Order: sequence, then structure tokens, then C-alpha cells
Amino acid sequence: MQRELSIAVASGLGGMVGWGVADFFAKKTIDAIGDVPALFWSQCLGIVPLAILFLTAPENPGFKSTDYLYLPILGIWSGLSYIPTYVAFGKGKVSLLSPIFAAYAVVVTVLSALFFRESIPFGRQVAFSVVFVGVLLVNGDLNAMWTLARGERTERRESVKGLKEILLAVALYSLWLIALDQFISGRYWVPFLLVIRIFSAASLWVYAKATRRKLHVQEPKLWMLLMLVGFFDVIAFGFVSYGFSATPHVSIIAMLSGAFSLPTIVLARVFLRERTAMTQTVGSVVVIVGIMLLAVL
Repeated sequence: MQRELSIAVASGLGGMVGWGVADFFAKKTIDAIGDVPALFWSQCLGIVPLAILFLTAPENPGFKSTDYLYLPILGIWSGLSYIPTYVAFGKGKVSLLSPIFAAYAVVVTVLSALFFRESIPFGRQVAFSVVFVGVLLVNGDLNAMWTLARGERTERRESVKGLKEILLAVALYSLWLIALDQFISGRYWVPFLLVIRIFSAASLWVYAKATRRKLHVQEPKLWMLLMLVGFFDVIAFGFVSYGFSATPHVSIIAMLSGAFSLPTIVLARVFLRERTAMTQTVGSVVVIVGIMLLAVL
């Protein structure tokens, strides 16, 4: 039990770091070539390390007949779940929408407890609450969140741009994580994640063609950034997938990986000299405290 808990904590932290670093490198690529091309190419390039890992450590994945149906569905679902997130961020204020998207961790935790009977002791519930408050502080514009929460008839309230899309993204991603957990639980995750990644990239290519988005990358230096985005995104999904396959603690993995903005902020502060708001500093400390509580409660 303690070993499984340690694996879950490590998997969640791996997801947090991987996605946080990927987001850090993604900023320049999105600004240079747009969100859909950056997303498509990072998904494609992320296939490479997964393929290498599968070829260097081959293991019989034990495909079942139903897997040939579920894997394409999970792959297409994965790719399409990115789209409303990026559309929302393109329409509205990221500092308001990002903490709403981070609520996927709570949705996954609740669904896992209600429908799959994951046991969440009271002490762990307290730790989850602490982590989630920290995530909101790290990601959020408190003034904007407070205005939205009070429901005042202000210009912001009348038109919270991107809200519908981000709520759709939360629903799609939360359900996808639950489906992924149920699919790979107790199984060798590498070949499954590889196939899912291929179908994810394919679905984004179809979306780009359908919406007439150009996928050209003219600047050679951007390829290195795209490789880093894809690599760290795969690292994140690798940790999360391993945790799902090896432990029943879905809620821990989801909650900790939801703090992915923390490493992004740290890297931006160290390498880009970006100033950190007081609420983000406090939120970072709160997240760390919550992680420590998860480890001991």
C-alpha cells in the first residue's frame, strides 16, 4: 500500500514537471507558428521517444480484440480534447481560464471516488484541498476569479470569453483521464500510449486540414523547441500512465499533475526573469505543503 502511494505521488509529480516544462517551451512556438501547428508537431515529435522506448524495451502488450476499437477512440479523444482548451485561451484571459481548467483534477477525483470506489481517507481529502487551493493561487487572477464568483454584472461577467470552451475541455479531459486509467490499469502502458499518440496526432492533422490551418514551420530553430515540447509532454504522460497502470490512486496522480503551472512559473522566473505575483508565490508554497501532506497522511 505504501509503495503504491509512493508511486502515485511520484507519478503525479512527474506529470506536473513534464507538463510544466513543456508549457514553458511551448510559449515561443505558439507565438511563432500558432497553437494548432505547435500542438500538431509536438504531438508528432512526441511519438519518437515512445517508439524508441518500445523498441529498446519490447514487451508483449497483450492486445485484446476490443483494444483495436478503444485505442483509436482514446487517441482521437486525446487530440480533440486539446482543441477547446487552445480555443478558449485564444478567446479569453488565460489567468482566469487556466485555474478553471485545473479543476479537472477535482472532477477526476470525484468521479473516481463515486464510480470506481477509490478510497480517499479524510487526511488525504485535506491534502487535496490544500493542493487545489495552491493550484488556483498559482494559476489565477484572484480579482477576476472573485468577480466571476460574485456574479456581478460587469463587462467581464457579461462576456467571460472562452468559458464555454474551457468547461468543455475540462469535461473532455477529465473523462479521458478516467478512461485511460480504466484501460491501462495493470497493463504495460508504453505500446498503448504510443498508439494513442499516433491517433492523437492524426486527429489534429484532420482538424487542421478541415479548418484550413497551415502546418508549415519556416524557422529551423523552432524544431528544437517543438522537440522539447513533445519530449516533456511524453514524459508527463509516461509518468501519469505508469501511475495509472501500477496503482489505484487516480486522484493523487490527477491532483498533483494539475499543478503543472508551478514548474512553468519557476522556469520563467529563473531563465526569463519574469516577475512572480505575490499570490503565485503563496500558491507555490501552498502546493508544496499539500504535496508534503499527501506524503505523510
